[in-house]
Amino acid sequence: MKREMILATLALSIALSTAMAQTSRKPNTPNTPNGPNGHAGTELIAWTQVQKPEPVPSPQPVPLRQQQPEPGPDTQSPNQPAPEHQYDPQKEPATQVFSGTIMKSGDKYVLKTADNMTYQLDDQQRARKFEGKQVQVTGTLDTDSTMIKVQEIKAAA
Repeated sequence: MKREMILATLALSIALSTAMAQTSRKPNTPNTPNGPNGHAGTELIAWTQVQKPEPVPSPQPVPLRQQQPEPGPDTQSPNQPAPEHQYDPQKEPATQVFSGTIMKSGDKYVLKTADNMTYQLDDQQRARKFEGKQVQVTGTLDTDSTMIKVQEIKAAA
């Protein structure tokens, strides 16, 4: 009888230690990626009166696409052509005042300055009123096309 009692106690000890080993295993061990059935949170947990239950943190959503910075001169790939026009408020052309004479070049009115620079004018109607006169043109210069975006034309003082 003593022998049967010892065997029963031994069997119970082995069963309990096996059960405790299974419940203390973390869900992301190599043998079980998310739990015994491959689903997160499906493991049974045995709590003792000494342990305090703690909620399992829910998994964070994985973004579908990571945000990448807009390509710019310092992030541009050498094999990728640079975009032709990117709006940059800091590179917005400043308003300037140009002095010179309004002249006709072909069928367009232009501004010819004292240093022999010729600028196209985007407002041909305003320029027509000052043909042959010394003027001050206020506007912004497009350096690629040497076109002045006219804000104001007035006779030179």
